Amino acid sequence: MERPPTRLLFVPTGKVSSSEDYKQISLTEFKQMQEVTGYVLTPTGTYSVYQENFKAYTEALDAQIKQLPDGKPYYIGIPVIDASDVYQYNSSHYTARKAFVIGMNNKYGGTGRLKGFYFTNERVFGTVSASPPVSNAIVKLMNDLAYTIRNDPNSKIYKEFIWAPYLGYNSTYYSINQNLGIVANRTNIFNTIYLQSGHFFTPQRGDGKGWNSSKRTGQPKENLDLARKCARENKVFNYTANNDAFVISSTPVGGSKTSTTKIAIDVEAQDELKRQQATYAPLYESECEAYEPLLMNNACPFVFYAGSYNGIVDCHLYLSIDAFYLNGSCRLPV
Repeated sequence: MERPPTRLLFVPTGKVSSSEDYKQISLTEFKQMQEVTGYVLTPTGTYSVYQENFKAYTEALDAQIKQLPDGKPYYIGIPVIDASDVYQYNSSHYTARKAFVIGMNNKYGGTGRLKGFYFTNERVFGTVSASPPVSNAIVKLMNDLAYTIRNDPNSKIYKEFIWAPYLGYNSTYYSINQNLGIVANRTNIFNTIYLQSGHFFTPQRGDGKGWNSSKRTGQPKENLDLARKCARENKVFNYTANNDAFVISSTPVGGSKTSTTKIAIDVEAQDELKRQQATYAPLYESECEAYEPLLMNNACPFVFYAGSYNGIVDCHLYLSIDAFYLNGSCRLPV
């Protein structure tokens, strides 16, 4: 059996908050994960930490990149926007992030290891139409950045652009899936989209017991099957209707997939896999069972989210990461 050559790891980098930094992972600690083939260095998802000033993040990237193992490629996460349903396109947001991307490429693009950039916001708010998707403000920003990164003859970056959105939960689950499906199936903004099922985080959503139909909150257990189907068929699907029945549609979002975007998997775990193992181990085991065939049959690329240093190193999730990437096995941290 042949595994996918792309087996990435998210590496949170820079500030967690205005008063706290992510602890840096060392070269020695990275070398404990031999089955990882590359990295995605990501900033905090909280806009207020950097707003439009990325100097501290750039400095943190410089320090973390020096610790990455030789020969392994990496992607750099783009600082987030303050996204919401009322977000309006702001050309200054694009200009600042374009300058960040160009600066990082000028500094690291010539090494051959900077593979591309990562769009850090994990959801498209508002409504996305198949014709045209860029009428949505967030999609327009994505599209403008994609041109800079992938195609702009002036910037001359010509690298990959990737994204890892979450599948829907709570009452907006259907619209979340619909929006990301249009981006995935009907645009060529991203080279690869890694889907978060959110299955591991079931205890943290709604009442913590899955889907609550009376409140329309929580994590649909069917998201795990939905993510697997999307990756296996290389198309993003949604549920047949916004009726809480969670029947997976046989038709891709938008009616058909016209894009060249690769649909892939984001495996998820966090500190709780060790600290609250009785609760979280069954959820992680379900992920491994669902995704092992995709891994071992080279069905799609993978990225692994295991929290920050606290999870990856302190809680020994590096053991789980390497075991899954080796043969799809489910090893619990000890």
